[in-house]
Amino acid sequence: MSFSKGTLTALLVTAGVFIFSGCNNADDSANVTDQTDTSVTVISHPDVHGWIELTLSQSPPLFTDAGVSSTWLLFEGGNLLEFSISDAEWKAYFIEGITDVIDLDILGENPVFLTENELLEFSVFDCEIIPEAFPEEFKPVEVEIRSGNVAILDETGAVAIRSESGFEIFSPEQQLEPAGDLQLIGQDWIFRLQGSGIALLDPSADLWQFEDTPDGYVLTASQNILYMGSSDGIFVRTAADEWSFHSSGHLYSDGLVLTEQGISSVTAPDEILAESPSFTPSELICLDNFREPFWAIDNQGMTVFTELGSVEINLPYYETERVFCSLAGQDTEGMQGSAESVGDMILAGSGTFRIYESVSVRPDPFTEFSDEGRDARRDLKSISIEEFRLVGITLDPIGGDQALVEDGNGVPYILYEGTDLAYNSHVAEITSNEVIVIQDVIINYSARGGGETTIPTIYSLRLHEEGGL
Repeated sequence: MSFSKGTLTALLVTAGVFIFSGCNNADDSANVTDQTDTSVTVISHPDVHGWIELTLSQSPPLFTDAGVSSTWLLFEGGNLLEFSISDAEWKAYFIEGITDVIDLDILGENPVFLTENELLEFSVFDCEIIPEAFPEEFKPVEVEIRSGNVAILDETGAVAIRSESGFEIFSPEQQLEPAGDLQLIGQDWIFRLQGSGIALLDPSADLWQFEDTPDGYVLTASQNILYMGSSDGIFVRTAADEWSFHSSGHLYSDGLVLTEQGISSVTAPDEILAESPSFTPSELICLDNFREPFWAIDNQGMTVFTELGSVEINLPYYETERVFCSLAGQDTEGMQGSAESVGDMILAGSGTFRIYESVSVRPDPFTEFSDEGRDARRDLKSISIEEFRLVGITLDPIGGDQALVEDGNGVPYILYEGTDLAYNSHVAEITSNEVIVIQDVIINYSARGGGETTIPTIYSLRLHEEGGL
């Protein structure tokens, strides 16, 4: 199998609005200069958390998982997408020839793919696939990685545990019917059986044990405690063969709990981490230790709960080994929203300003449209203000003031007052040296007994005069 980087065709495009959360004022001022000589000034912006609904250019991801700092999405055909909170960037990869993936897990910062015949570890540092084959008779159904320990469950109930010399297989005396959800508690590898019950393997003694459990649809472990999700709620294992009611809600395999009040963890079900999405997802994942962002996925697509600006969701198609998509100038730190901060959120919406260095060195840039540029132009409603560079401005009280901008590929566009751009934004004003764009962020906090409000974010593209800042 060979590996190469390439175009990721399954990129995300925004298709919705935030569904409530609180805010808090960020620092009053911050200045950033990037490698393209674009200066960014953040005056202030609301610290808004909420769900963003996403659509995909192809089917939803086949497998998803999250580690300490990255979320991984594997799409059909070998397209692999990583979002890392450490640098707020997306990275796109293509794994050639990978077609029979059964499961996905994370080893350190590397994604690991379980296939019918081998375990494939993708080394992020080397950008290489490291294969490790199973014995021919082994039929894997699930991989579980805990604290560097790798175990694979077989369709007969056997468990293969990776060691320095390869995989060591432990088989029960009689064939089992595993339902999956392989977990590690102490030295014991534990999985759920069809119907009810669990199997426990202590590989140090090659000891198998079996226990009765409540009827359930998912088994998960957190802080060395087992939990079972069932139609009657969530149960916790208090001792061998003993389970008691723990809390209500729908339990997910990573230990997240979905209730009408919101999303919490199984270890602290009363502590709300995020608002509930508008649908019941088939998958709900987050970073280790129950941290944002939260990803909710079903067969229609996916949504993400995060702070505004901390996850870029408008990704164009790139022919590059890395897709950069941090939202320039947006502070990703701040307090998580809460019901008490709704009033503060409404008052704090003062806006974000971006100032671009002037490149207007041509005598009349408005006359320099090329046929190639015309053919490459896109619908303005699909372009965000971050993509533009201000080239020149003309003031015409009769025909209307206009501004010439270029996108990242150098394709020119003319903007007028009232021109609509992507993400519910529009050109509000054109002055002698500045284009002001307003983006309306709609906040719906009806879940907290309120209504709906709009917070404007203000962008400024400014021509710098000679001798100015």
